[in-house]
Amino acid sequence: MSFLHSMSYLYKLKDRLKKSELINDSFWAIFGNIIGKGLSLASAIIIARILGKEVYGELGMIGGTIVTIMIFSNFGLNYTTTKYIAEYKRTKPELLPHIIKSCQKLTLIFGGISTLTLILVADYVAIYLLKSPQFSFPLRLIAISILFGSLSKTQAGILAGFGKFKALAKINTIIGVITFVSGVLLTYFYNFIGAIIASIIMHFMNYLLNRYFIKEQIKSTLINKREKFSVKEILNFSIPVALQEAFYSVITYSFSLLLVQYSNYGEVGLNSAAVYWSAIILFIPGVLRNVILSHLSSNLNDKKRHLRILRIILLFNFSITFFLSIIIYFLSDFILLSYGDNFSGLKEVVNISVFTTIFISMSNVYAQAYMSENKNWLMLIFRILRDGSILIIAYYLIRKNDGIDGALSLAKSTLYSSILFLALMGVVYELKIKKT
Repeated sequence: MSFLHSMSYLYKLKDRLKKSELINDSFWAIFGNIIGKGLSLASAIIIARILGKEVYGELGMIGGTIVTIMIFSNFGLNYTTTKYIAEYKRTKPELLPHIIKSCQKLTLIFGGISTLTLILVADYVAIYLLKSPQFSFPLRLIAISILFGSLSKTQAGILAGFGKFKALAKINTIIGVITFVSGVLLTYFYNFIGAIIASIIMHFMNYLLNRYFIKEQIKSTLINKREKFSVKEILNFSIPVALQEAFYSVITYSFSLLLVQYSNYGEVGLNSAAVYWSAIILFIPGVLRNVILSHLSSNLNDKKRHLRILRIILLFNFSITFFLSIIIYFLSDFILLSYGDNFSGLKEVVNISVFTTIFISMSNVYAQAYMSENKNWLMLIFRILRDGSILIIAYYLIRKNDGIDGALSLAKSTLYSSILFLALMGVVYELKIKKT
């Protein structure tokens, strides 16, 4: 009898999981990124072996420049579209066409300005910031990625707001294949410039694929009735998010500049490799950020369900990042061998960086909770405290060690600050925000 009861319970649980939108959306968000991220990681390792630590560090610096500008140029509109589309798709669907049009137009403006600005100031950035005048042409070449990358982020936010995570899964899989093939082949034949051209191709194809799926899967959802949605409201939500992203991107870029100024490009290469492994661990929590924001925003009027979703994701993020961190920790010797002897010192940096992801992933859950409740200005304060403390501690450690093991010092400072940041965010949310 107990056996039959157990089987009945399992069937009911299976049925509940199938009907759960959160589980289904999370599944597609994760599944769609496994192949894509796996191929991206393989591509990064091969490219690192082809270029070597110094040149790979230079590539990481160029890529970091573009990512920094791209985060700012998107102006937080990827999260804005997800929040408002998820919040209004059932209650006020007549607002959706205007929200989508306004957010895409704003992204085009900010992305276009950022692209042109980098083209114009490439010489200054190369000479005075990167201390490498030869970077002027690569910076101008890769600048086009800013526009397409910013538009792609907003497009992904639109699809996430509508819950089109299966479409996003297909896109990420295709982009992973494109990244691997173009990255490896173009780097092999054209070295540094080839890797940059591959990055441009990836961002452009991502834009085209997002555009295709938006037209194919969302046009049936939209209604013809024209209703205006205040651009001012969009900006009021986006501005603090954009400031968070801008501050984070500037500080993150400053980490690399710190290594360039007080250490060397080899340490930048070690940091770039370690950050990539951290990103691999964080890719599952990362792709769930729009899922979390979408579901938390959809359940603002149901506090019990809102908090239940928050608890589930916190537990999931902790479990997955802890499990993956342990695996990478025990595989760190093999990871070092895969990069080659040129990357000596990488093991220690990777080991610290991967455990830092545990605290980052849980902080990101709280960040989405704050965002769903329009507490973006408070989040900005938290981000300034965290990112500023990382930079200050890293500067102190790097100068103290005369630039030796700069990447290791940066990894340690990130770990310390991430632990304090999670504690601060969690305490404030649990004691204050959830009670309002």
